[in-house]
Amino acid sequence: MVAITSGANVRNLLCGGSLFTTRHVLTAAHCVEPAISERIALSSLRGHVGTNRYASGGTTYSLSEGIIHPNYTRRIIKNDIGFFITSSKVQLTNAISLVTLTYRFIEAGLRTKVTGWGRTGSGAVSQVLLQLNAYVVEGSECVSRLAERNSVPVNPEIEICTYTFSRSGTCNGDSGGPLMDAQTNEQIGVVSWGIPCAQNVPDMFARISAYRDWIVKTIQNSTESVLL
Repeated sequence: MVAITSGANVRNLLCGGSLFTTRHVLTAAHCVEPAISERIALSSLRGHVGTNRYASGGTTYSLSEGIIHPNYTRRIIKNDIGFFITSSKVQLTNAISLVTLTYRFIEAGLRTKVTGWGRTGSGAVSQVLLQLNAYVVEGSECVSRLAERNSVPVNPEIEICTYTFSRSGTCNGDSGGPLMDAQTNEQIGVVSWGIPCAQNVPDMFARISAYRDWIVKTIQNSTESVLL
């Protein structure tokens, strides 16, 4: 798990991410886009690994480049996937490891887990890494349930929908974090959007399997110093 923050002296949480290679942090496009558009200075961003507290501990790396999917659409939050590239190679340890992606199409009913430091019931972000367990919702059910809330449309071909009966859910600050298959511990999605927060409706994730070609091409075409 990677905590993406801004600020030189104080870590201000922006998003989560996962370490895909020793130079690539997989996250949501809406986490990367502000740096590309220069609404946030890329030089102020950091990635922290090897800690369950975003504000302290772990090892810190500067981020040198941001990449977003070419078809990312901010208005309707589609193709919400991207990468940050670290300025130097991340050193792997017992506490810092690479995530494994799976490109199989994820069906309804799968048990999942998602981790993040996002906002809790108190309204503040969590100081410690939290985990939410949920299951994948059938695409047609997700489309209808979100339509009832007049939300942006859902596209089950490129998005995964999860739900939990505990009136819990992802929230601001969780964006970009990994959605994992609870059994295999493979990453299947990226935290994208939802109706804030824990409003008894499904949460939405960019579907990893829909972006296999783009992910592979992006890794191949980015900096030659990257080691897979």
